[in-house]
Amino acid sequence: MRGVCWLLIGLAALAFSVGTTIAFTHQVFLLEPVGYWRGAVGFLLFAIALRLMDTRHG
Repeated sequence: MRGVCWLLIGLAALAFSVGTTIAFTHQVFLLEPVGYWRGAVGFLLFAIALRLMDTRHG
């Protein structure tokens, strides 16, 4: 479960980086920058929910 959470956190970082890059270069790559930022927040919330549902906590 921790591996999945780290994967989601990595995807969130990647989405945030891509969104920031295309925002500063004024280009569009599949989505507008806000779409990547929303995706990053979604990945992070999903990772938090998975961690909270994990009963082992360790």
